[in-house]
Amino acid sequence: MSQDKCYLPQGANNEEVTLPITGLTHSAEGVGRLNGLAVFVPGAVPGDTVLARLEERKKSYARARLLEVLQEAPERRPAPCPHFSGCGGCRLQQVTYAEQLRLKKQLVQDSLARLGGLGDVPVHDVAGMDNPWHYRNKITLHAGWSGGRYVLGLFTEGSHDLIELYPLGVAEPAAGCLLVNKELNQVARTVQELLNKYAPTGTNDFFHRVILRKAVATGQIMVVLVTAGGAWAGESALVRDLLSRHPAVSSLLRHVPAPGFASGGGSYKLLAGKEYIEEELLGLYFRISPAAFFQVNPVQTAYLYQKALQYAALTGRETALDAYCGTGTIALLLARQAARVYGLEVVAQAVVDARQNALRNNTGNVRFMEGAVEKLLPRLAARGLRPHLIVLDPPRSGCGRPALQAVAAMQVPRLVYVSCDPGTLARDLAFLSQYAYRALEVQPVDMFPWTSHVECVVSLKRKHSP
Repeated sequence: MSQDKCYLPQGANNEEVTLPITGLTHSAEGVGRLNGLAVFVPGAVPGDTVLARLEERKKSYARARLLEVLQEAPERRPAPCPHFSGCGGCRLQQVTYAEQLRLKKQLVQDSLARLGGLGDVPVHDVAGMDNPWHYRNKITLHAGWSGGRYVLGLFTEGSHDLIELYPLGVAEPAAGCLLVNKELNQVARTVQELLNKYAPTGTNDFFHRVILRKAVATGQIMVVLVTAGGAWAGESALVRDLLSRHPAVSSLLRHVPAPGFASGGGSYKLLAGKEYIEEELLGLYFRISPAAFFQVNPVQTAYLYQKALQYAALTGRETALDAYCGTGTIALLLARQAARVYGLEVVAQAVVDARQNALRNNTGNVRFMEGAVEKLLPRLAARGLRPHLIVLDPPRSGCGRPALQAVAAMQVPRLVYVSCDPGTLARDLAFLSQYAYRALEVQPVDMFPWTSHVECVVSLKRKHSP
């Protein structure tokens, strides 16, 4: 029976099957085949043979629940995190780190070949970390009510069931998140204690979330308490208590979201310190506001941006453009090696931060523009702007088609594409290939160890360009 005609009979749901696992999806689900039909099995990894129960079937695939690993892949090992089976954030903790890097390289290669028709593009080994633990400089913790007290934790994947990360009487490493900076875990435990100590009387839903960020190079820590509105008698006492225990907290804010929004809009109230923290990266300083985007892995971010600068190959005479520039990290790094740089960003506060970052670093040859890249880039192309280099660093959804068409219209000689999703990367590279752009090489970077995500930086050149 050919694969395109294979099917599972009606009533096959709940059937138990034995599957050899031969592949991995972008969300790190194992892939096996039943009569040629792809079956996705969360928790399984290539090399396993598993017993699974079929739970859902579609025309082109089926999904199954892992019941038992009958034969383990050689690279399988026990996940070190006690929350691994429920959290869902770290889908690759059950394999060795070396195997994780191999699997992520394969995901990038498969995406380029299958989705973009670019199987001949060289893909380097994934750049990993010497110590792939406690690397995150930011975490958002949800507040819940359990056992008559506030607890902080993470939602189980696909639900609002809270996994308590800092239970009373439990010390690290059993408490906290193994991906989060150790000092942030310590601050989180203290904040949880203080929420209960200074909570408004008679409430169990006043606190919604706690957002923690650390600037690793400077040591500065930001704490954002997301709460319901209204007066809070214990506010000042909590501030004094927290600062006395954690002097590194240099920015403490309270955020009341706008009505009808879970987290967006609303108002910020500065409780102590400044409204931002400041991070140093590759010799430049960057202001990080509460809602600003900044990469969460400082070690790998430095490597990623250095590779982007290498691919940019600037000599000091060029005009460069950073699309989706955020708070200006890449744009300001480019400005040290280019004659002039433009940065385009849709988030207004990020543009404010980018301009402040330019002033902080005495960088006068960069101009930041607020607006959607998909609108600004065609407008600049129509005005005759012809950069020598464009860096594309879009969100997970990839670049909008008008942005890529503007790049083609500008006939930019060299592109650098920074991607956090191999699927949309393959799609966009395939589109650019229709306009004489050739991907020269791809460097994957393990920005998020133990998760299913992989970052890539790609060097592209327009045909017949010098």
